[in-house]
Amino acid sequence: MKKNFLLILLAVFTTAAISLIIIQLSQTRRAAVVSENLFNISVSNSLDEVMDQLNRLKVEDYISQNDRYKLIKYKRIEELNQNMQQILQNNSALFYDEKRVHIGASMQDPAVIVAHISHEDSATIKRYNTLLSSRDKLLNSHAFYDQFIDEISEYVVDNLIHQATFNYALIDSLILEQLVLGGIDIRPTIAIYNNTQDTFLHISEPINTELIRDAPFRFSFKPSALTTTDKYYILLRFPTSSLILENTLNKYLFLSIFLLIIITLTFAVAVRIIVSQRKLDDMKSDFINNMTHEVKTPIATVALACEMLEDPDVETDEASRRTYINIIHTENARMQTLAETILLSAKMGKKEYKMKLQEVDVDTLITKTAQSFTLYMKSHNGHLTIDLQAKSHVVGDEMHLRSMINNLIDNAIKYSPSVVDITISSRRDNDNHVVLSISDKGIGISKEDQKHIFEKFYRVSTGDVHNIKGFGIGLNYVSEVVRMHKGTIKVDSELNVGTTFTITLPCL
Repeated sequence: MKKNFLLILLAVFTTAAISLIIIQLSQTRRAAVVSENLFNISVSNSLDEVMDQLNRLKVEDYISQNDRYKLIKYKRIEELNQNMQQILQNNSALFYDEKRVHIGASMQDPAVIVAHISHEDSATIKRYNTLLSSRDKLLNSHAFYDQFIDEISEYVVDNLIHQATFNYALIDSLILEQLVLGGIDIRPTIAIYNNTQDTFLHISEPINTELIRDAPFRFSFKPSALTTTDKYYILLRFPTSSLILENTLNKYLFLSIFLLIIITLTFAVAVRIIVSQRKLDDMKSDFINNMTHEVKTPIATVALACEMLEDPDVETDEASRRTYINIIHTENARMQTLAETILLSAKMGKKEYKMKLQEVDVDTLITKTAQSFTLYMKSHNGHLTIDLQAKSHVVGDEMHLRSMINNLIDNAIKYSPSVVDITISSRRDNDNHVVLSISDKGIGISKEDQKHIFEKFYRVSTGDVHNIKGFGIGLNYVSEVVRMHKGTIKVDSELNVGTTFTITLPCL
């Protein structure tokens, strides 16, 4: 899969994701506006229905429960009084004839028959006294009647809702009931506000008066029984947090964003896997190409040496024959080393692999390993400096430790194309560790490549795949050996200056 295709795919997904977010936000905002308008309409319709209900109620339904019994009682007394007055008016000749009937103070004392009257008149007197007796039982005393008249006059009862006696619980229950019927299950704060006097007659629950005064829902409140010049309003304030939490649109928006995040993360992981796979494929391809190139060279060399050995002139020349045989041995050893490196690297990757642990003298191991490079240094005018001061032993696999050092020296030689100048040193630090370092003055490694040099199949690019021989498994193998010996490895390098590998291993 080409890099350009991945970039195009990433650009298309990013564009689609951003477009989806914009569309979702736009639709959500539009739906929120529609939802808010529907909400406002529902509240207005509910309050209109509440006003209709209030206008249909009787005066006694407005006043408080404590005063309602008084009002009903008073109206019954008024009804009895009217009936008594009607009897007096229809029978004035009888009631105001002191020779036949004595009534004392009108409508206060019972009528007393003082002379013989007809049976019909007697029944009228009896009916009047019965009404008077019923009224007095309701009043209990004349003092109560006078006090009640002072408290609630006929004008107040018939035309005015007094603030102290208004039944505010009634209007709260009506509003909440109508809101629920209108599909609104959010409980608002309800207030009755006198706009003329800038005072609140009622607030359903504690709240900052400035907040309720600026409530967005304001409805004129004037029942038919209220006769006053003041302007009253019903104010409703819904909690903003509840509106957000209860709004279904917001839930869908959060769900959409959550799903989009999951899709984006999944896409990012997929792209990363694809890129990693592509990178791994490239590394494997490079490995196969380099291995083929590495193998072809010694094979061709051996074939050429064998062909020369078949030459009759060479058969008689012992020196030439020995030279070609040495070439064959050298190239054979080279291919054997190549095969062992690949096999060891494969084995190191298996968790079941076990090292052959033994006590190893670090300085001796370094000396023996470096000796195999002495001839090469002399033939190429190279310089190898060895400074061994560790004088310590470690517990490890001698074969792997030797291969580790051999790989680092071999890399130092390969990446020093002009002058080979290598320094190998060892010392013991204060934490009972052996510190081994191998330095060169070669081409160096860039900061970006330093992050990946210990990865399997990774090779530092030199502009030519076959410019420097190798498979990209040497440093990975070195890092695995260090890890299995519970040590650490770090690299310090600068382009065109040189590279230093420092390995720290625990001492015995």
